[in-house]
Amino acid sequence: MVKALNTMLFPVMTAPAELSTPPTAYLSGDDAEAKAITAGLLADLGWKPEWIEDLGDITTARATEALVLLVPHVLRRHGFRPFAVSLAR
Repeated sequence: MVKALNTMLFPVMTAPAELSTPPTAYLSGDDAEAKAITAGLLADLGWKPEWIEDLGDITTARATEALVLLVPHVLRRHGFRPFAVSLAR
């Protein structure tokens, strides 16, 4: 099992390059092969490898799940415009 794509509005999932700032897809999971497959599927959707952040095992998904608390506030402030919670490097 791999958890990914839960830190963005859904249009970003299939069109990540549409954002002016590169988005980050966070991966959490216990199976390295499953994470590699997920990263490959993300690449097929236009995600660059440097936009994918492997956080570690499935317990790390709790952190990204908490970010959903930001969503209603961002939507109220900016309307229904695509966004992602990204890691600045």
